[in-house]
Amino acid sequence: MKNKFIDEFLMNSILEDIDIGCSGDRIVKIIKEDGTYFLKETKAGKLDREYFMLNWLKGKLSVPEVVYFATDNEKSYLITKKLAGEMICCDEIFDFPEQVISLAATSLKMLQDVDITGCPLINNIDIKLATAKYNLDENLVSEDDLQGEVKEKFKTIGKVYDYLVNNKPTEQLCFSHGDLSLPNVFYENDKITGFLDLGDAGVADYWYDIAILVKSIRRNYEDEKYEKMLFNYLNIEPDYTKIEYYILLTELFL
Repeated sequence: MKNKFIDEFLMNSILEDIDIGCSGDRIVKIIKEDGTYFLKETKAGKLDREYFMLNWLKGKLSVPEVVYFATDNEKSYLITKKLAGEMICCDEIFDFPEQVISLAATSLKMLQDVDITGCPLINNIDIKLATAKYNLDENLVSEDDLQGEVKEKFKTIGKVYDYLVNNKPTEQLCFSHGDLSLPNVFYENDKITGFLDLGDAGVADYWYDIAILVKSIRRNYEDEKYEKMLFNYLNIEPDYTKIEYYILLTELFL
């Protein structure tokens, strides 16, 4: 890492590498006397969207404070300050799913209440399908990545993509986190304190974040009553056609 600011920022700090499962990407937890920070290091350009969104959301939504951002010919770097509290699926409350689901519902409402006037980033269905097509063309996803039931139904990843193109939903646009899984929402004293990982945030369909949240709840709590609980807290009827469409779409993302 050849960056003077970062080298100096890391001095006299306790560092902990966090594996996020993406080749070439790195996250480092930095513990300093004045607080805890996170450094993201990726290939050049990969953090631009997140940096722009974090700045645009200032005063609109609680997100990590940007301490430093830079890009050179090979790498992009982003240092942010840790949000207060812990993930809403942390060990402290994981065994209290009603509290987790209540916080998740609150987080969704907070996101969808953000005024999208002037939002600089669009991540609607056409953008998402273009990303999926790029991943297919570049062989970044394959049949091996498909979940069992999806693979059994569609056989090939190309057929998944064709289905998605031919069954595009009508969109109801609002602000979207883009990856509203439980680990990306923080809380403290039963209040939402902020949101992480906003690289895919922007204007998108109302049902997209709901679908990702449903997927995360299914993964963490293998009981459909908690999924139903979410819709009770939201006071809406689930549109499972859109929910399952968007969950299927995520099969083509990294």
